[in-house]
Amino acid sequence: MNKINRDNFDALWLESDNSGKGYTKFQHLPVKEKGSVREFVKPALVEAILDHHIHRQRIKGVLKRLGFVEAAKYFSSHLPRNDKTRKGNFGEVVASEHLRQRYGYKMPVFKLRFMDNPNVPMRGEDVVAFEIAENNKITAICIGEAKTLERYAQAKVKEAHERLVTAYHPHPVTLSLISNILHERGDHDLAAQIDMIIETLALKPFPRHNWLFVITGDKPRDPFSPIEKIDGVVENLRTVSLHLPQLSLFVKEIFENPYFRS
Repeated sequence: MNKINRDNFDALWLESDNSGKGYTKFQHLPVKEKGSVREFVKPALVEAILDHHIHRQRIKGVLKRLGFVEAAKYFSSHLPRNDKTRKGNFGEVVASEHLRQRYGYKMPVFKLRFMDNPNVPMRGEDVVAFEIAENNKITAICIGEAKTLERYAQAKVKEAHERLVTAYHPHPVTLSLISNILHERGDHDLAAQIDMIIETLALKPFPRHNWLFVITGDKPRDPFSPIEKIDGVVENLRTVSLHLPQLSLFVKEIFENPYFRS
């Protein structure tokens, strides 16, 4: 097996699921776990979870100052303890890394690092990423919603789609947060482009890609049927379904033992 790390685990963990349900109003790109790789992937996934919540330099500093055992306790205390928030953040990270690693989207800001309270879900869209050309110009905005459910629920899927629809009235609220952080970081060019996108969306469309992720502990046969029945499906929608057996236990292990070693 290729060496698994924080930036490549998606392709080594997940593969296309050809048994997935087909739809007519949007693209469905279902994936499934490869056999017997979860334990090998877990350390890299934990690194990604930590990275989305705590800056890498802070992680390195804590490890250096406290050592492995005490650092693990520290990280656990700074990650969500609420089961609902854990599942929500887990879904956001898996979705974000799927989009980054598999489809090449860029995420200049990991918004989970800026949560006011680690046990309270963060306001705004689950995932905001960008398609950025080689000249560092943003060519499209990517908005994603992720639902992580022990038991599949049609109402939750429909709710996620509704959030995608309303994200553009007038613009995704997370864009302002990202712009402010980039300006403070000194990345004024990228921040200014985002400012112009905010201004543009109030007047005319800007290229946008919409993604909807459903991660479940059970295995629904028709995960996006509530969306297929809707007349006004959001434009440029791609959906991803992923079945993870023992989902609740998996999420609990990651957040309570936040620095696995292979």
